[in-house]
Amino acid sequence: MNRILSCLLFVLFSGGLSACPDQLGFADDDDAAADDDDASGDDDDASGDDDDASGDDDDTSGDDDDSFPVGDVTCSPGSTNLTLVSGVTQTVQLSAELASQPHPGDTWLVVEGPGEVDANGLFTSSPDTGGEALVGVWVGQEVGYCVIEMTMQGDQNETGDPGVPAGFGSVTPQVDDSCAATLLYPLDGSVMPGSFAPPVIQWDAAGHSHHALSMSTAWTTITVYTTQSSYTPSFEQWQGMTIYDPGDTVTLSLTSGTWTGSGFSGSVCTASSDTTTDVVDATLSGSIIYWEPPVTKVISFDSTMAPQNTNVALPAMVCHGCHTVNLANPMLMTYGPDMPGSTNLVNLSNPGTVLQQWGGIFPMVDYGAPDPTGAYVVLAESGFASSTLKLFNTTSGTLVGTVGTSKPATMPNWSPDGTKLVYVGCDGSASVLEASDCSLYTQTWNPATQTFSGETLLASNSAGTTLYYPTFSPDSAWVAYNSAEEWTDSSGTNWASNANPRAKLMLISASGGPQLELTQANGLGDLTNSWPRWAPTAGGTGWLAWSTSRDYGHTTSDLAQLWVSEIDFGAASSGQDPSSPPAWIPGQSTGAGNHTPTWLPRFN
Repeated sequence: MNRILSCLLFVLFSGGLSACPDQLGFADDDDAAADDDDASGDDDDASGDDDDASGDDDDTSGDDDDSFPVGDVTCSPGSTNLTLVSGVTQTVQLSAELASQPHPGDTWLVVEGPGEVDANGLFTSSPDTGGEALVGVWVGQEVGYCVIEMTMQGDQNETGDPGVPAGFGSVTPQVDDSCAATLLYPLDGSVMPGSFAPPVIQWDAAGHSHHALSMSTAWTTITVYTTQSSYTPSFEQWQGMTIYDPGDTVTLSLTSGTWTGSGFSGSVCTASSDTTTDVVDATLSGSIIYWEPPVTKVISFDSTMAPQNTNVALPAMVCHGCHTVNLANPMLMTYGPDMPGSTNLVNLSNPGTVLQQWGGIFPMVDYGAPDPTGAYVVLAESGFASSTLKLFNTTSGTLVGTVGTSKPATMPNWSPDGTKLVYVGCDGSASVLEASDCSLYTQTWNPATQTFSGETLLASNSAGTTLYYPTFSPDSAWVAYNSAEEWTDSSGTNWASNANPRAKLMLISASGGPQLELTQANGLGDLTNSWPRWAPTAGGTGWLAWSTSRDYGHTTSDLAQLWVSEIDFGAASSGQDPSSPPAWIPGQSTGAGNHTPTWLPRFN
């Protein structure tokens, strides 16, 4: 059965039903009994071999290796259209024939899409979503298919007044942004992983008492009537709306008015444009370790459950910041400082046990870069304004050597493929907390000599700015980092790197090239876009998490929270902004300032 399911999934995503009939065994004369390629009487080797001659059934029309046999199993009705009401299921009795004769079917399965089918071919729709279901019926190794297309319309009245839905339905809303309630979250055009918990949809009520929130996908439209200024879809509702292609784009619209009990007082208003959000990659899961002063916490999530937020059982310490992993070996983490100016090494499978500790009051060792093998770590050893990169053995804890740099250097990051080190070299301060007037540099690792060499300027800062917090993408092809204007605010505070409100997210190829501002991710204003960190995924797109003080709907204001943006590497290669408007990472506390989101595969 696993062979069948694997093939069917391949068929679905390859776009053709002729993709793998050999795997399904549709009378395949290369694999089945009486196989004429392998068994006695094999006509691939004997005279009259029909693999080479006219009428060859491996190469011509009717070839049972390249197409499905005609007329063996038929699933009926072949196509069905249903109009569903939210919360109510419908059934369709399906039947099968083998060679035009009725057959109960050996196995019935919903191959793709919403709904369920029982052993007798009775299909039951989902109560939460519409969509297109592909149902397969097997007789032996022969298969037939039925397609059921389902559109869903539904009202969900949470106001306590049964007259509200009809009241909204009886008026023509005024399209007027000045009186309409404003959707605050999700951000328009944002992209979020499907493994995230359903979003808290939030809006500014604009003085209205009642709201009709419409959530629409290609197959489903649910209208929620509420007196609140937020709505959180259930897990089943949100996953149902977003998991089935092409339902991954959700369109949100809001109509609002003041309800008197029998009608509306004043205008009923709606905005001139809707909000859309894309929900993609439902299989993306992970754990995000971050600093919620004064403790280190971890959010673990996947597409099957709500996020879990727990403390990381690190030893007692003064500060939990600057934690770093290598995405090729993510369970080995450095963090610091434990005592002021020190860095610890732990394995996250047992974070309470310190494997190594470096530094102390002076010199301070306060920023680590583990290599992908777990054998080495580069640490920034700093005084009050300058810093040197040093290589240590993680097993013995001993110094291997100093990384030669042309300028005081800090904030190292070792590429997941093990070949390069990126770091900041500074003409001003090289403190890990207040680096200034810094550019990005790389060096190449030589494992035979246990040394780095070939210092190369990767990205140069412009006058009055500094570049900092570099981090390699999972495929080692890109470096995300911060760029910030150095400035002094009205209170006399000098801002350089750490917590600079004007910090922006940037991206550059690891081999050099233009510096790309992640404009969509950065947003507008001084939002402290700091500490970019990658999710451990590779391919055409990536996910970049960071800390930012932007408003999260009306839940937080000017408070550091963790957000994530999808990054399109193809767009980056073309010199375009590869980012998307970001999504808030669910599971974190909204009452604390959260920082340094280190993203790794799920480990708890």
